[in-house]
Amino acid sequence: MKRFEFSLDRLLRVKRQLERVAELEQQKAQDAVAQARAVLDGYRDQLLRVSDQFAACVGRAMTPHQWSSAAELAERLGRSIADQEQEVARAEARLLAAAQERAQVATEVEAISTLKRQQWDQWKQEAQKADQDRLDEVGLRQWMSALEEREAARDADSTEPPATEAVA
Repeated sequence: MKRFEFSLDRLLRVKRQLERVAELEQQKAQDAVAQARAVLDGYRDQLLRVSDQFAACVGRAMTPHQWSSAAELAERLGRSIADQEQEVARAEARLLAAAQERAQVATEVEAISTLKRQQWDQWKQEAQKADQDRLDEVGLRQWMSALEEREAARDADSTEPPATEAVA
């Protein structure tokens, strides 16, 4: 019997490589989301510190320059936070796309792997059946040969004349 050969082996190898690439892309996207969130958290923390400074100055006199610079800083932080929230959303969208791509490739790899296992099982069953057929054939030949030998021995016994005893 010929050896097992899976016609889609090359495709399976390529798909497995694509799956590894997709895993790496998903990991990069997760890192980008984490980094974007860290920057956003930094901006929010900075805004919190500025608001605490404002709160501490309530009831005290501040120069117009102090007020304008603090207000300008708070406004810049507000814009930075809004921009960074959009960046987080874009990073999360890239992460979602990478996860979907990975899931798609993983599904394809699993489907091809399942097909390979099914074909392997079928090939193995056919090989076992062929081996059993060969064993049956050998057993049948041996049985037929033994039967022919017994019949030949029986025929030889029946064609010999009976032995006569000599009388003195």
